[in-house]
Amino acid sequence: MKILIVEDEVNAREGLGNLLGKLSDNYIVCGKASDGEQGLILAKEYKPDLIFTDIEMPKLNGLDMIGKIKEDGQDPYVIILSGYSDFKYAQKGIKLGVEEYLLKPITYSALKSSMEQIERKFSLKNDELLVEGIPKEEILGQVLLNKGRNLDKFYKIIESNVKQHENMYLVNLYLRDEYEEKSEFIIKKIYDFMKYYKIEIFYYSVLKEYNYLPIFINTTTAFLEFIKMLKYNLLFSLRESGFSSITVSVIHLNGLDEIRSSFNELQRLSKWPIVFGNDEIIYEELISTLKINQCNYPREIENEVLKSIKNNNQARLVDSNEKFSSYLKANVYDPIDIIDICSKYIFSILTVSKGCNNDFYTELKNEGILDSIKISCTFDELKERLDYVIDKVGEKNDDESTVNSLIVRKAINYIKEYYSDKISLEEIADGMNITPEYLSRLFTKELRKSFSDHLKEFRIEKAKELLTNKKMKIYEIAEKVGYSDSKYFCKVFKEYTGMAPKEYMKFY
Repeated sequence: MKILIVEDEVNAREGLGNLLGKLSDNYIVCGKASDGEQGLILAKEYKPDLIFTDIEMPKLNGLDMIGKIKEDGQDPYVIILSGYSDFKYAQKGIKLGVEEYLLKPITYSALKSSMEQIERKFSLKNDELLVEGIPKEEILGQVLLNKGRNLDKFYKIIESNVKQHENMYLVNLYLRDEYEEKSEFIIKKIYDFMKYYKIEIFYYSVLKEYNYLPIFINTTTAFLEFIKMLKYNLLFSLRESGFSSITVSVIHLNGLDEIRSSFNELQRLSKWPIVFGNDEIIYEELISTLKINQCNYPREIENEVLKSIKNNNQARLVDSNEKFSSYLKANVYDPIDIIDICSKYIFSILTVSKGCNNDFYTELKNEGILDSIKISCTFDELKERLDYVIDKVGEKNDDESTVNSLIVRKAINYIKEYYSDKISLEEIADGMNITPEYLSRLFTKELRKSFSDHLKEFRIEKAKELLTNKKMKIYEIAEKVGYSDSKYFCKVFKEYTGMAPKEYMKFY
């Protein structure tokens, strides 16, 4: 059992650690903290099974620390180290699930008694998580995904425990990726739900690759009543705990044999919060009541967006993107059609961006933005990802000032690619079949600086990056950014930064 001790009195802290060591070799003190803030950091790092904590401490008191630890998704056992005056905190401690209060100074017999109670609870909790020696949470996931060496065995485990004459439901919680670390807290809420409704037969798994938490439930409760239970108890409880984006869908299985082929249906239902929002329990009968419209691609809106990108009109770009989002909400569409249209829309933006700035195109493509659109299960996710791309486009346009012409964009991209070589205005102009004078005028007009100044600035920025690494010599960096004369490089660098390269390297 991993144990964290949070106590500001050094003698009490060390003494408790020594007593635990005498009680059992299985008690591993993974950390000791002198205040609540340090305790919070250690709890996040070590994820202890049990926390001993004082109440009155510097920076953050013990109960507030426990509250934050539980908000973070952890659910350790807690023993409060208290004086007689601290019993005024008892009510708050009960709400936080505090297991025991130990009066200071702590005696060997009192500690032993408390630890025996915690051991019994800890053992019972671990037994509940095992079925025939197999972690219970592995069973449902492998049956749903139809994979694993123990697939048939896992199915038979479920089959042997299920009451075939009762209702069988497959519930799926879509967690979104930011809730991965808080799955322990969500699972506690699931156990609270089962306990409240006296549901004894259930299995759950966390499918991290899908951000799903599916639950198989066997109960006498009728389907519509079960929907109400999910909405007004489980979902409400999750909302109260701050999980605003979790969605819930449910399949009514006609028999246990349907569970093996239900995963595709579960995935399909998980997309419908894009249409219904996050506060409805999604099920097939609810979807069947809808009149689904054909979702035609909004070509006019796309043209507005692409024109805004080419003209670097950020305000118009944001407005057009909002119009696109509003179009998706204007009628009831199949969520798969909505995702397909969003994918096509983003692909068009990336394609235009590639023509203007290949680095930007590569950056967004490497981030997997199209894949993230395809796996979205709520409208909020889609909107966030659409806005993210538009914001990125705006940032790039700002970086390049108000460059409107394709000629100047091509010149900028040429500099980005060949800045380490001896490049010139004449060379770039010749490559585009225009005169150097014309390219120079365009550069000065659109960037408000000359071609040579832009080239110097770009090279100096690259030099800064290399200097902070401290792995290269000054002359090597000079050559790397296009200067064969290191003295001239140092002169230019000081003109632009106010310090010599060596000074910059020491400072950063």
